[in-house]
Amino acid sequence: MVSAQNFPPPPPTTFYGKVPSGIGPGDTVIAIVTDGTSSQVCGDGTTTNDASGVVYVVDVVANAQTAGCGQAGRTVQFYFVGAKRLATDTATWSGPGPANKDLTNLGAQLSTKNRAPQVAKDGSN
Repeated sequence: MVSAQNFPPPPPTTFYGKVPSGIGPGDTVIAIVTDGTSSQVCGDGTTTNDASGVVYVVDVVANAQTAGCGQAGRTVQFYFVGAKRLATDTATWSGPGPANKDLTNLGAQLSTKNRAPQVAKDGSN
């Protein structure tokens, strides 16, 4: 028998607001939820123009829908894919529904690390 607890899953929190300078319309924004030392991608959205300028909208799913995601007190970070930068502003997940969060600054550009496969020789052929 399947448990009906957490079914249907709770609605997401929809974060929205202004984007930092340098982010244009059409960019992808990824929501990353952190809890201590672990993190999980929990939603994505896009930037667009409205009457106030460039804004973003991203749905962040609850922990009941994806383990490691939205739960009261967890931190939400916003990553702009085209700029390869995290916003310096964060939000706190506090439950389903709309949540206005204007983002004001971007952190340093993240770099890509290329790693080559490594082979170990353990003495057996």
